[in-house]
Amino acid sequence: MHFLAESDSHYAMAKTDVLRAEIMCKRVRARVFIGREGSIEARKAEAECHQDVIEADEALCTATLEFESLRAKRQRAELLIEVFRTVEASRRKG
Repeated sequence: MHFLAESDSHYAMAKTDVLRAEIMCKRVRARVFIGREGSIEARKAEAECHQDVIEADEALCTATLEFESLRAKRQRAELLIEVFRTVEASRRKG
């Protein structure tokens, strides 16, 4: 329970970091796309291969990994608490 209580702000920040990274990916793609010439498909292809887009995607992956890891750890803690509560309730009945 201590971990859950103390990780609330970290969890919220990790989720915000994912959202921020998603926004940056869109912005970087748009900036690179606008700066290119040619057909729409050619501009999209060039944007996807641009180093800034690749870095933005990697930042999104890193933020997502951090968030999902923290979420899994919190879910595991919640599950353990629920198991403990169930065991204690069974013990009191018995």
